[in-house]
Amino acid sequence: MKNKFLTSFEKNILYFACFFAFFCIVTVPAEAQKYSNPQQIKKIVIDAGHGGKDPGAVGKKSKEKDITLAVALKLGDLISKNFPDVEVIYTRKTDVFVEVGERGNIANRNHADLFVSIHVDSFKPSARGASTWIMGLNKSKANLEVALRENAVIALEDDPTKYKDFSLESSIISSIIQDAQMKESYKFAEMVQNEMISNGPITGDRGVRQDGFLVLWKAAMPRILIELGFISNLAEEQILIKDENQAKIAQNIFSAFSKYKKQYEENNALETFQTSDSTKLPKAEEKTGSAKDEQENREDKTNQKNNELLIEKPALQKIYAVQIMAINKIIPTSSKDFKGHKNIKYMKVGNYYKYITGNFTNLNEAKQLCKSLQKDFKGAFVVEVGGNNLTPVR
Repeated sequence: MKNKFLTSFEKNILYFACFFAFFCIVTVPAEAQKYSNPQQIKKIVIDAGHGGKDPGAVGKKSKEKDITLAVALKLGDLISKNFPDVEVIYTRKTDVFVEVGERGNIANRNHADLFVSIHVDSFKPSARGASTWIMGLNKSKANLEVALRENAVIALEDDPTKYKDFSLESSIISSIIQDAQMKESYKFAEMVQNEMISNGPITGDRGVRQDGFLVLWKAAMPRILIELGFISNLAEEQILIKDENQAKIAQNIFSAFSKYKKQYEENNALETFQTSDSTKLPKAEEKTGSAKDEQENREDKTNQKNNELLIEKPALQKIYAVQIMAINKIIPTSSKDFKGHKNIKYMKVGNYYKYITGNFTNLNEAKQLCKSLQKDFKGAFVVEVGGNNLTPVR
Protein backbone atom coordinates (compact mmCIF):
# COMPACT_ATOMS: atom_id res chain seq x y z
CA MET A 1 0.00 0.00 0.00
CA LYS A 2 1.11 3.57 -0.52
CA ASN A 3 -0.57 4.79 2.66
CA LYS A 4 1.70 3.87 5.54
CA PHE A 5 -0.73 5.11 8.18
CA LEU A 6 -4.41 4.28 8.15
CA THR A 7 -7.17 6.27 9.78
CA SER A 8 -9.14 4.60 12.54
CA PHE A 9 -12.04 4.23 10.13
CA GLU A 10 -9.84 2.46 7.59
CA LYS A 11 -8.46 0.19 10.29
CA ASN A 12 -11.98 -0.73 11.32
CA ILE A 13 -12.79 -1.62 7.73
CA LEU A 14 -9.67 -3.77 7.51
CA TYR A 15 -10.50 -5.52 10.78
CA PHE A 16 -14.00 -6.07 9.44
CA ALA A 17 -12.68 -7.77 6.28
CA CYS A 18 -10.12 -9.76 8.26
CA PHE A 19 -12.71 -11.06 10.71
CA PHE A 20 -14.95 -12.44 8.00
CA ALA A 21 -12.13 -13.74 5.85
CA PHE A 22 -10.89 -15.71 8.87
CA PHE A 23 -14.13 -17.63 9.10
CA CYS A 24 -14.33 -17.73 5.29
CA ILE A 25 -18.10 -17.67 5.24
CA VAL A 26 -19.60 -15.30 2.71
CA THR A 27 -23.04 -14.59 1.34
CA VAL A 28 -23.83 -15.36 -2.27
CA PRO A 29 -24.59 -12.09 -4.08
CA ALA A 30 -27.87 -11.84 -5.96
CA GLU A 31 -25.91 -11.71 -9.23
CA ALA A 32 -24.43 -15.13 -8.57
CA GLN A 33 -27.85 -16.60 -7.90
CA LYS A 34 -28.89 -15.67 -11.44
CA TYR A 35 -26.07 -17.60 -13.08
CA SER A 36 -26.97 -20.37 -15.53
CA ASN A 37 -24.56 -22.51 -17.53
CA PRO A 38 -23.98 -21.16 -21.04
CA GLN A 39 -23.68 -23.63 -23.90
CA GLN A 40 -20.27 -22.32 -24.95
CA ILE A 41 -17.60 -20.08 -23.52
CA LYS A 42 -17.91 -16.89 -25.51
CA LYS A 43 -16.72 -14.20 -23.08
CA ILE A 44 -13.89 -14.11 -20.58
CA VAL A 45 -13.03 -11.29 -18.21
CA ILE A 46 -9.33 -10.98 -17.36
CA ASP A 47 -8.62 -9.02 -14.21
CA ALA A 48 -5.13 -7.61 -13.70
CA GLY A 49 -4.94 -7.30 -9.92
CA HIS A 50 -4.45 -3.88 -8.25
CA GLY A 51 -3.45 -0.81 -10.29
CA GLY A 52 -3.18 2.97 -10.05
CA LYS A 53 -2.89 4.16 -6.45
CA ASP A 54 -2.89 0.51 -5.32
CA PRO A 55 0.50 -1.03 -6.18
CA GLY A 56 -0.37 -4.36 -4.59
CA ALA A 57 2.63 -6.24 -3.21
CA VAL A 58 5.96 -4.46 -3.64
CA GLY A 59 9.25 -6.24 -4.22
CA LYS A 60 12.79 -4.92 -4.36
CA LYS A 61 12.60 -4.21 -8.09
CA SER A 62 8.93 -4.32 -9.05
CA LYS A 63 5.29 -3.87 -8.12
CA GLU A 64 2.55 -6.44 -8.33
CA LYS A 65 0.28 -4.18 -10.38
CA ASP A 66 2.79 -4.03 -13.25
CA ILE A 67 3.42 -7.78 -13.40
CA THR A 68 -0.27 -8.65 -13.31
CA LEU A 69 -1.09 -6.18 -16.09
CA ALA A 70 1.67 -7.53 -18.34
CA VAL A 71 0.52 -11.13 -17.93
CA ALA A 72 -3.17 -10.20 -18.31
CA LEU A 73 -2.57 -8.41 -21.63
CA LYS A 74 -0.47 -11.28 -22.96
CA LEU A 75 -3.12 -13.82 -21.95
CA GLY A 76 -5.89 -11.81 -23.59
CA ASP A 77 -3.86 -11.48 -26.77
CA LEU A 78 -3.36 -15.26 -26.97
CA ILE A 79 -7.07 -15.93 -26.50
CA SER A 80 -8.09 -13.33 -29.11
CA LYS A 81 -5.67 -14.69 -31.71
CA ASN A 82 -6.51 -18.36 -31.18
CA PHE A 83 -10.23 -18.04 -30.44
CA PRO A 84 -11.53 -15.08 -32.46
CA ASP A 85 -15.09 -16.03 -31.48
CA VAL A 86 -14.29 -15.46 -27.79
CA GLU A 87 -14.67 -11.89 -26.56
CA VAL A 88 -11.89 -10.84 -24.17
CA ILE A 89 -12.82 -8.14 -21.67
CA TYR A 90 -10.29 -6.53 -19.32
CA THR A 91 -11.03 -4.90 -15.98
CA ARG A 92 -8.11 -2.63 -16.78
CA LYS A 93 -5.67 -2.28 -19.70
CA THR A 94 -3.60 0.51 -18.18
CA ASP A 95 -2.26 1.55 -14.79
CA VAL A 96 -5.56 2.67 -13.28
CA PHE A 97 -7.31 1.95 -9.99
CA VAL A 98 -10.44 -0.21 -10.20
CA GLU A 99 -12.44 -0.93 -7.08
CA VAL A 100 -12.57 -4.55 -5.98
CA GLY A 101 -16.35 -4.90 -6.29
CA GLU A 102 -16.40 -3.20 -9.68
CA ARG A 103 -14.13 -5.91 -11.12
CA GLY A 104 -16.79 -8.56 -10.59
CA ASN A 105 -19.49 -6.15 -11.72
CA ILE A 106 -17.69 -5.69 -15.04
CA ALA A 107 -17.94 -9.44 -15.58
CA ASN A 108 -21.62 -9.46 -14.59
CA ARG A 109 -22.61 -6.54 -16.81
CA ASN A 110 -20.96 -8.20 -19.79
CA HIS A 111 -22.51 -11.60 -19.02
CA ALA A 112 -19.07 -13.20 -18.99
CA ASP A 113 -18.67 -16.97 -18.93
CA LEU A 114 -15.35 -16.99 -17.05
CA PHE A 115 -13.53 -14.62 -14.69
CA VAL A 116 -9.76 -14.81 -14.16
CA SER A 117 -8.07 -12.55 -11.60
CA ILE A 118 -4.26 -12.42 -11.79
CA HIS A 119 -2.14 -11.61 -8.74
CA VAL A 120 1.33 -11.94 -7.26
CA ASP A 121 1.83 -13.12 -3.68
CA SER A 122 4.03 -11.69 -0.92
CA PHE A 123 5.12 -13.10 2.42
CA LYS A 124 8.47 -13.95 3.97
CA PRO A 125 11.52 -14.19 1.65
CA SER A 126 11.60 -17.99 1.80
CA ALA A 127 8.00 -18.40 0.60
CA ARG A 128 7.83 -19.69 -2.97
CA GLY A 129 5.53 -21.18 -5.57
CA ALA A 130 2.31 -20.55 -7.47
CA SER A 131 -1.25 -21.21 -6.33
CA THR A 132 -4.73 -21.01 -7.81
CA TRP A 133 -7.75 -20.05 -5.72
CA ILE A 134 -11.50 -20.39 -5.87
CA MET A 135 -14.21 -18.79 -3.76
CA GLY A 136 -15.04 -21.00 -0.82
CA LEU A 137 -14.72 -21.95 2.81
CA ASN A 138 -11.43 -22.42 4.59
CA LYS A 139 -10.15 -21.66 8.08
CA SER A 140 -6.43 -22.31 7.68
CA LYS A 141 -4.09 -19.58 8.88
CA ALA A 142 -2.00 -19.69 5.71
CA ASN A 143 -5.03 -19.24 3.46
CA LEU A 144 -6.30 -16.44 5.68
CA GLU A 145 -3.08 -14.47 5.23
CA VAL A 146 -3.42 -14.53 1.44
CA ALA A 147 -7.06 -13.40 1.60
CA LEU A 148 -6.17 -10.59 4.01
CA ARG A 149 -3.46 -9.25 1.71
CA GLU A 150 -5.74 -9.18 -1.31
CA ASN A 151 -8.81 -7.84 0.55
CA ALA A 152 -6.86 -5.03 2.26
CA VAL A 153 -7.18 -2.85 -0.85
CA ILE A 154 -10.70 -1.80 0.18
CA ALA A 155 -9.15 0.68 2.62
CA LEU A 156 -8.09 2.72 -0.44
CA GLU A 157 -11.63 2.97 -1.77
CA ASP A 158 -13.92 5.98 -1.25
CA ASP A 159 -16.70 3.94 0.38
CA PRO A 160 -15.49 0.64 1.87
CA THR A 161 -18.82 0.22 3.68
CA LYS A 162 -20.30 -1.09 0.42
CA TYR A 163 -18.87 -4.49 1.39
CA LYS A 164 -21.03 -4.74 4.49
CA ASP A 165 -22.91 -7.69 2.93
CA PHE A 166 -19.67 -9.65 3.00
CA SER A 167 -20.90 -10.91 6.35
CA LEU A 168 -20.88 -13.78 8.81
CA GLU A 169 -24.17 -15.67 8.82
CA SER A 170 -24.15 -19.32 9.67
CA SER A 171 -27.44 -19.81 7.84
CA ILE A 172 -25.77 -19.31 4.46
CA ILE A 173 -23.08 -21.97 4.79
CA SER A 174 -25.15 -24.44 2.81
CA SER A 175 -25.71 -21.94 -0.01
CA ILE A 176 -21.95 -21.50 -0.39
CA ILE A 177 -21.36 -25.24 -0.46
CA GLN A 178 -24.03 -25.57 -3.13
CA ASP A 179 -22.66 -22.65 -5.14
CA ALA A 180 -23.47 -23.56 -8.75
CA GLN A 181 -20.17 -22.27 -10.06
CA MET A 182 -17.85 -23.89 -7.53
CA LYS A 183 -17.42 -27.19 -9.37
CA GLU A 184 -16.61 -25.45 -12.64
CA SER A 185 -14.28 -23.02 -10.88
CA TYR A 186 -12.42 -25.93 -9.31
CA LYS A 187 -12.06 -27.78 -12.63
CA PHE A 188 -10.61 -24.70 -14.28
CA ALA A 189 -8.36 -23.94 -11.30
CA GLU A 190 -6.92 -27.47 -11.39
CA MET A 191 -6.08 -27.15 -15.06
CA VAL A 192 -4.40 -23.78 -14.55
CA GLN A 193 -2.37 -25.04 -11.61
CA ASN A 194 -1.24 -28.15 -13.49
CA GLU A 195 -0.11 -26.12 -16.50
CA MET A 196 1.70 -23.59 -14.32
CA ILE A 197 3.64 -26.19 -12.34
CA SER A 198 4.31 -28.57 -15.23
CA ASN A 199 5.73 -25.91 -17.55
CA GLY A 200 7.26 -23.28 -15.26
CA PRO A 201 9.02 -20.91 -15.04
CA ILE A 202 7.85 -21.02 -11.39
CA THR A 203 7.41 -24.65 -10.37
CA GLY A 204 6.77 -24.52 -6.63
CA ASP A 205 3.33 -26.08 -6.25
CA ARG A 206 1.13 -24.52 -3.57
CA GLY A 207 -1.94 -26.22 -4.99
CA VAL A 208 -5.56 -25.27 -5.60
CA ARG A 209 -7.06 -23.57 -2.55
CA GLN A 210 -10.18 -21.76 -1.51
CA ASP A 211 -10.98 -18.73 0.58
CA GLY A 212 -13.05 -15.56 0.81
CA PHE A 213 -11.70 -13.12 -1.79
CA LEU A 214 -13.76 -9.99 -2.31
CA VAL A 215 -12.72 -9.82 -5.97
CA LEU A 216 -14.30 -13.24 -6.55
CA TRP A 217 -17.32 -12.64 -4.34
CA LYS A 218 -19.24 -10.45 -6.79
CA ALA A 219 -18.56 -12.38 -9.99
CA ALA A 220 -21.55 -14.48 -11.06
CA MET A 221 -19.78 -17.14 -13.13
CA PRO A 222 -16.97 -19.68 -12.67
CA ARG A 223 -14.07 -17.61 -11.37
CA ILE A 224 -10.53 -18.14 -10.19
CA LEU A 225 -7.70 -16.09 -8.71
CA ILE A 226 -4.11 -16.97 -9.66
CA GLU A 227 -1.09 -16.13 -7.50
CA LEU A 228 1.76 -16.32 -10.01
CA GLY A 229 4.56 -16.50 -7.44
CA PHE A 230 6.14 -14.51 -4.61
CA ILE A 231 7.43 -11.03 -5.25
CA SER A 232 8.94 -11.17 -1.75
CA ASN A 233 11.19 -14.03 -2.89
CA LEU A 234 14.08 -12.39 -4.74
CA ALA A 235 14.61 -15.36 -7.08
CA GLU A 236 10.93 -15.51 -8.04
CA GLU A 237 10.73 -11.73 -8.44
CA GLN A 238 13.61 -11.92 -10.92
CA ILE A 239 11.60 -14.49 -12.87
CA LEU A 240 8.34 -12.57 -12.73
CA ILE A 241 9.74 -9.26 -14.04
CA LYS A 242 11.17 -10.74 -17.25
CA ASP A 243 9.05 -10.35 -20.36
CA GLU A 244 9.80 -13.85 -21.68
CA ASN A 245 8.72 -15.41 -18.39
CA GLN A 246 5.53 -13.35 -18.30
CA ALA A 247 4.82 -14.64 -21.82
CA LYS A 248 5.42 -18.22 -20.63
CA ILE A 249 3.05 -17.79 -17.69
CA ALA A 250 0.40 -16.34 -20.00
CA GLN A 251 0.88 -19.31 -22.32
CA ASN A 252 0.35 -21.71 -19.41
CA ILE A 253 -2.91 -20.04 -18.42
CA PHE A 254 -3.99 -19.98 -22.05
CA SER A 255 -3.28 -23.72 -22.44
CA ALA A 256 -5.44 -24.40 -19.40
CA PHE A 257 -8.18 -22.17 -20.81
CA SER A 258 -8.10 -24.04 -24.13
CA LYS A 259 -8.40 -27.43 -22.41
CA TYR A 260 -11.13 -26.25 -20.07
CA LYS A 261 -13.12 -24.65 -22.90
CA LYS A 262 -12.99 -27.87 -24.93
CA GLN A 263 -13.98 -30.06 -21.98
CA TYR A 264 -16.70 -27.67 -20.83
CA GLU A 265 -18.32 -27.42 -24.24
CA GLU A 266 -18.21 -31.17 -24.78
CA ASN A 267 -19.40 -32.29 -21.38
CA ASN A 268 -21.01 -29.54 -19.33
CA ALA A 269 -22.17 -26.82 -21.69
CA LEU A 270 -23.91 -29.40 -23.88
CA GLU A 271 -26.89 -29.52 -21.54
CA THR A 272 -28.87 -27.82 -24.25
CA PHE A 273 -32.30 -29.21 -23.58
CA GLN A 274 -34.37 -26.30 -22.31
CA THR A 275 -37.63 -27.12 -20.59
CA SER A 276 -40.42 -24.72 -19.85
CA ASP A 277 -42.49 -24.95 -16.67
CA SER A 278 -44.97 -27.13 -18.52
CA THR A 279 -42.35 -29.57 -19.80
CA LYS A 280 -40.15 -30.09 -16.76
CA LEU A 281 -38.99 -33.65 -16.39
CA PRO A 282 -40.76 -35.52 -13.59
CA LYS A 283 -38.74 -36.40 -10.52
CA ALA A 284 -37.81 -40.05 -10.23
CA GLU A 285 -40.09 -40.63 -7.25
CA GLU A 286 -43.13 -38.94 -8.79
CA LYS A 287 -45.92 -40.83 -10.58
CA THR A 288 -45.91 -39.87 -14.24
CA GLY A 289 -49.57 -40.26 -15.01
CA SER A 290 -51.85 -42.87 -16.50
CA ALA A 291 -51.46 -46.67 -16.62
CA LYS A 292 -50.67 -46.28 -20.31
CA ASP A 293 -47.76 -43.95 -19.51
CA GLU A 294 -46.45 -46.35 -16.89
CA GLN A 295 -46.66 -49.24 -19.38
CA GLU A 296 -44.69 -47.20 -21.93
CA ASN A 297 -42.05 -46.46 -19.29
CA ARG A 298 -41.73 -50.17 -18.50
CA GLU A 299 -41.35 -50.93 -22.21
CA ASP A 300 -38.67 -48.27 -22.48
CA LYS A 301 -36.72 -49.83 -19.64
CA THR A 302 -37.06 -53.26 -21.23
CA ASN A 303 -35.80 -51.97 -24.56
CA GLN A 304 -33.32 -49.50 -23.09
CA LYS A 305 -30.31 -51.27 -24.60
CA ASN A 306 -31.79 -50.75 -28.04
CA ASN A 307 -31.73 -47.00 -27.49
CA GLU A 308 -28.16 -46.85 -26.27
CA LEU A 309 -25.66 -45.84 -28.92
CA LEU A 310 -22.44 -47.82 -28.54
CA ILE A 311 -19.69 -47.49 -31.12
CA GLU A 312 -16.91 -49.87 -30.27
CA LYS A 313 -14.73 -49.10 -33.29
CA PRO A 314 -14.24 -45.73 -34.99
CA ALA A 315 -16.10 -45.46 -38.28
CA LEU A 316 -14.05 -45.35 -41.48
CA GLN A 317 -15.86 -42.19 -42.52
CA LYS A 318 -17.31 -39.38 -40.52
CA ILE A 319 -20.78 -39.88 -39.10
CA TYR A 320 -22.96 -36.92 -38.17
CA ALA A 321 -26.04 -36.65 -35.97
CA VAL A 322 -28.00 -33.93 -34.18
CA GLN A 323 -27.82 -33.60 -30.42
CA ILE A 324 -31.04 -32.36 -28.86
CA MET A 325 -30.47 -32.97 -25.18
CA ALA A 326 -27.85 -33.68 -22.52
CA ILE A 327 -28.98 -34.57 -19.02
CA ASN A 328 -27.57 -36.40 -16.02
CA LYS A 329 -30.10 -39.24 -16.02
CA ILE A 330 -31.78 -41.62 -18.44
CA ILE A 331 -35.31 -40.69 -19.49
CA PRO A 332 -37.75 -42.74 -21.60
CA THR A 333 -37.44 -42.03 -25.32
CA SER A 334 -41.24 -42.09 -25.45
CA SER A 335 -41.33 -39.12 -23.06
CA LYS A 336 -43.40 -36.14 -24.18
CA ASP A 337 -40.26 -34.06 -23.77
CA PHE A 338 -39.03 -35.50 -27.08
CA LYS A 339 -42.13 -33.96 -28.66
CA GLY A 340 -43.00 -36.97 -30.76
CA HIS A 341 -39.63 -37.34 -32.48
CA LYS A 342 -38.57 -40.91 -33.17
CA ASN A 343 -35.27 -42.78 -33.58
CA ILE A 344 -33.77 -41.17 -30.50
CA LYS A 345 -30.51 -42.70 -29.28
CA TYR A 346 -28.27 -41.75 -26.40
CA MET A 347 -24.62 -41.99 -25.48
CA LYS A 348 -23.20 -41.67 -21.98
CA VAL A 349 -20.32 -39.18 -21.95
CA GLY A 350 -18.88 -38.33 -18.56
CA ASN A 351 -21.78 -37.74 -16.19
CA TYR A 352 -24.26 -36.94 -18.95
CA TYR A 353 -26.58 -38.91 -21.21
CA LYS A 354 -26.52 -37.16 -24.57
CA TYR A 355 -29.56 -37.76 -26.74
CA ILE A 356 -29.12 -37.61 -30.51
CA THR A 357 -31.05 -38.42 -33.65
CA GLY A 358 -30.06 -38.93 -37.27
CA ASN A 359 -27.23 -40.85 -38.92
CA PHE A 360 -25.54 -39.07 -41.81
CA THR A 361 -22.29 -39.22 -43.75
CA ASN A 362 -23.20 -35.94 -45.41
CA LEU A 363 -22.74 -32.91 -43.15
CA ASN A 364 -25.22 -30.76 -45.06
CA GLU A 365 -27.98 -33.33 -44.52
CA ALA A 366 -27.25 -33.27 -40.78
CA LYS A 367 -27.42 -29.48 -40.82
CA GLN A 368 -30.79 -29.57 -42.57
CA LEU A 369 -32.18 -31.92 -39.91
CA CYS A 370 -30.72 -29.71 -37.20
CA LYS A 371 -32.45 -26.65 -38.64
CA SER A 372 -35.82 -28.40 -38.61
CA LEU A 373 -35.29 -29.74 -35.08
CA GLN A 374 -34.46 -26.29 -33.74
CA LYS A 375 -38.15 -25.45 -33.98
CA ASP A 376 -38.73 -27.86 -31.09
CA PHE A 377 -35.25 -27.85 -29.53
CA LYS A 378 -33.71 -24.38 -29.70
CA GLY A 379 -30.33 -25.61 -28.53
CA ALA A 380 -30.00 -28.47 -31.06
CA PHE A 381 -26.67 -28.72 -32.87
CA VAL A 382 -24.75 -31.04 -35.17
CA VAL A 383 -22.24 -33.46 -33.70
CA GLU A 384 -19.68 -35.80 -35.18
CA VAL A 385 -20.03 -39.32 -33.78
CA GLY A 386 -16.71 -41.02 -33.16
CA GLY A 387 -15.59 -43.72 -30.78
CA ASN A 388 -17.59 -43.19 -27.61
CA ASN A 389 -17.71 -39.44 -27.93
CA LEU A 390 -19.71 -36.67 -29.58
CA THR A 391 -17.85 -33.67 -30.96
CA PRO A 392 -19.76 -30.45 -31.74
CA VAL A 393 -19.44 -29.34 -35.37
CA ARG A 394 -19.07 -25.59 -35.74
